[in-house]
Amino acid sequence: MQNVLTLQTNKIQIKLENFEGPLDLLCHLIDKNKMNIYDINLNMLTDQYIEYINQMEKQKLEIGSEFLVMASTLLLIKSKGLLPKSDNNEEEEITEEELIRRIVEYKKYKEITTKLKELYNTYSNRFYRTTEDIELPKQTLDKNYKKETIVDLYTNVLDRYQNKINYDAKNIEKIAIKDTYTVGSKVKEIFKILIKKPKFVFNKMYTLSKCNKVEIVTAFTGLLELSRRNKVETTQNKLFGDITVSKRKRA
Repeated sequence: MQNVLTLQTNKIQIKLENFEGPLDLLCHLIDKNKMNIYDINLNMLTDQYIEYINQMEKQKLEIGSEFLVMASTLLLIKSKGLLPKSDNNEEEEITEEELIRRIVEYKKYKEITTKLKELYNTYSNRFYRTTEDIELPKQTLDKNYKKETIVDLYTNVLDRYQNKINYDAKNIEKIAIKDTYTVGSKVKEIFKILIKKPKFVFNKMYTLSKCNKVEIVTAFTGLLELSRRNKVETTQNKLFGDITVSKRKRA
């Protein structure tokens, strides 16, 4: 469980650090020194760990026994690294490789728990609506029916929709069919006009009294297309004035 090192004075709790154990402190020192987890300088960690323990003793803080056990283990491993290797096959309590393996495993679990805590803080305040049971009304079958029932129901349907009959259905044939105009047809029409006369005034040929707006716009688009292809010449003496259209003479 989490072991919080604190100093209590006049019922005021002052938190120095918050480590769950000696391995948590070692991971903190590894991150602080930006060490590679698979290439740990155990001698440097030992010195910093002992210095941290000494600082807590100076501040008269209560030190957990597991922190002191880890301190003695680190000092033992460091001292064995300074001494020449002996041929004694006695088993050691913990080796440097075993300690590094434990640190790596602990760091993995710590990263996993940190991620789970983030997910918990994100989704713990979300509430989802459960499925709702909807009871449909039970349909009852009327067993007391007669053979005339279907006839009566059908007659009622006819009477109900009698007022919805469109009595003007015969006049559908009289509805005017809307003409469609294309730029190509208007180009041909302008050419036919220029064959009969050398020039004409566009505004007078296509007026609202003779044509609708769609036809006039389509004809004007065809005139612009002919002008772009240098098939006709257009002149306009003033703004919004008459547009005179004439066939372009061959060079």
